[in-house]
Amino acid sequence: MRKILQLFLTLSLMLLLLPPALQAQERTVTGTILSEDNKTPLSGVTIRVKGTRRVVQTDADGKFSIKVNAGETLQVSYVGYETQDVKPGDGNTMGISLKTADNTMSEVIVTALDQKRNPRELGYSVSKVSGSEVAETQRENFLNGLSGRVAGLTINPTGGAAGSSSQIVLRGFNSMALDNQPLFIIDGIIMDNSSINESGGGATLGLVETSSRNVNQTANRNTDYTNRMADINPNDIESITVLKGPEATALYGSQASSGAIVITTKKGKTDGKFSVNYDNSFRLSKLTRFPNYTTKWSPGTNGVASDLFTYFGPEYGADVQKFDNVGNFFQTAFTQNHNISAEYGKKNYSFRFSGSFLDQAGVVPQNAYSRYTLKLTNNTKIGKFIEINPSITYIHSTNDKPKRGAGGYLLNLLVWPTTNDVRDYQDAAGGKKLLYAISPNSEIDNPYFNVKFNRGYDATDRYTAAFGININPFKWLSISGRFGYDHFKSEGWSFFHPLSSILTKGLGGQQDNYYREYGGYNHTITATAKKSIGNFNLRLLGGTMWQDNKTQMYSVFGTNLVDSVNSLGQMVKNNVVVTQDQINQWMGDSSATREATRLRLNRGLLPPGGLYNYVLSRQLAFFGEFSVNYKNMAFFTYSHRFETSSIFPKDFRKYHYPAGSISLIVSDIFPLYNPPTTV
Repeated sequence: MRKILQLFLTLSLMLLLLPPALQAQERTVTGTILSEDNKTPLSGVTIRVKGTRRVVQTDADGKFSIKVNAGETLQVSYVGYETQDVKPGDGNTMGISLKTADNTMSEVIVTALDQKRNPRELGYSVSKVSGSEVAETQRENFLNGLSGRVAGLTINPTGGAAGSSSQIVLRGFNSMALDNQPLFIIDGIIMDNSSINESGGGATLGLVETSSRNVNQTANRNTDYTNRMADINPNDIESITVLKGPEATALYGSQASSGAIVITTKKGKTDGKFSVNYDNSFRLSKLTRFPNYTTKWSPGTNGVASDLFTYFGPEYGADVQKFDNVGNFFQTAFTQNHNISAEYGKKNYSFRFSGSFLDQAGVVPQNAYSRYTLKLTNNTKIGKFIEINPSITYIHSTNDKPKRGAGGYLLNLLVWPTTNDVRDYQDAAGGKKLLYAISPNSEIDNPYFNVKFNRGYDATDRYTAAFGININPFKWLSISGRFGYDHFKSEGWSFFHPLSSILTKGLGGQQDNYYREYGGYNHTITATAKKSIGNFNLRLLGGTMWQDNKTQMYSVFGTNLVDSVNSLGQMVKNNVVVTQDQINQWMGDSSATREATRLRLNRGLLPPGGLYNYVLSRQLAFFGEFSVNYKNMAFFTYSHRFETSSIFPKDFRKYHYPAGSISLIVSDIFPLYNPPTTV
């Protein structure tokens, strides 16, 4: 009986104590999550009980509340911060500080107007490429390094020559008449990416055109001109953001109708250490594939020999010496690239200086491109609220370029007889050595003669200055300004030799001289206010943009560096035989042409001494953007830009651009169920 009574008391005691024990297993934990950097509360942080479907997010004050059981772990994650696993402990309240992730730059997108946004906020197409990816491609023109890295982006290099230009197209071709290239922005400053377009005649920014001129010598058929974004040193690039959709570029207006490429450059480190970095690259380039052509038959037609540059004469005998003219013509090209940078900074300031030297030889003889770049940047914090970012850049580039296209070296090389060594192209006097003809102008040019004496050259000096300022008077308000000036001047010439078959002997040579000068100032001023109301986070941006761009072009065209070519194939001027050395001295000097033959762009005829053609454009814009998100899961953005542009008639200069986007993070709205693991 006593044993039965003891068992009853034990069971009763267990029944009394069991419910509180079961209750103690689940409890509610509250807490606050702050940023470790500035101790400010983080809104929208995701707190998940690992192995369960229990998920909450912090409110506008960084606070949260969640139910946990004994032994469970909280996983805390937020874009741009390191994910943490936290044990709640025995208490019901806790404080958590999140550290900024080391790869913050890869988690933040620099969008229109130099705004830094989290990718989850964006409801439009954006792609990001790191500067290191582009630099590793070792491309002279950094645009070519983007090939294959961004969906919907097409790079069209004009050729493989040193210094050749590249066209970049986003979202396809939008216009049959206007430029389809995207807008380029570097550190919030709009930059010029133009190239010379030869066509258009005397009223434009091209070269001089006349009805008596060979049409193949203009419209960029014979000469390529480097696009100006090739001036940028790839090693100065921190990241590249490609804005493809109309919603993404709406804040830039009509000028970004073909997309925008936003470039962020490197800044100095603030670790208190002085560092110097140097790297280089060396590359050899060699052609390995050539067009299919025959060397079986001698010059002639239908098996009959003739003194013509044709293919199908009698078949060559086995003992005939042949030369590999195509293989001998193209050379193994050497390219070297050197980069050096120096950095120093502390908590409130930093400096970075960089320099680069590029020297590229082409696989075509006489083709070369070189570029020098110097850049100095500074970042300084003034007090608690102000930060400034000034920078200055200087670029110098030169380009030697043989003529291409009809009458150029390649077609002549393919039809040149293989029994004649193409490298033997000058006679004893240094003139054009002939195979068949009596008059030099009536025989196609030897490819070596062509690349040496029918050629072009240009040199460009470019200066850019930028100044950025950020003012944060309150936690909820930030004011920023981006001010920049971009200036470059290109001077060049295009030359055809008096003995070239492209010209008649009466023309006595041909020379174009030109310069193109660009100066562009633009600034953008914005104010951004942020406010959280319950589970809603609001952002309002307003600002203005001003652009003032002027492009100048001066061009003179002339013929008759010599008066004529006599029956002996000699060049004559003022009844005196002209030597090749004299021609070399005149190359690039338009004053050597006959004065009566000189033609200029329209304003070049105006006194005093001739003026340049120019295009002046100004644009004023006001814009705003409103964004709201709910629990950092659902985002809505609306923007509107009002523009006034001088390029349109007065009655049609004002127009506007509205845009809107929605972004939903479905994985946060409907969290995936991860059942607890049972061991």
